[in-house]
Amino acid sequence: YNPKRFAAVIMRIREPRTTALIFSSGKMVCTGAKSEEQSRLAARKYARVVQKLGFPAKFLDFKIQNMV
Repeated sequence: YNPKRFAAVIMRIREPRTTALIFSSGKMVCTGAKSEEQSRLAARKYARVVQKLGFPAKFLDFKIQNMV
């Protein structure tokens, strides 16, 4: 994590194969999911990882903005 280079932490998981950008504001962008259900599952997994690291993460206001 280097905030001078990019303002977010980049995390990756293998299943579902996705990448998340986690910003200091607490917002998260999840990319790479093939379906809406995979996107929701991946976002929940990222929230659990952040919780296990000791941060007060909650899964709120989940919204899909763009599917290609």
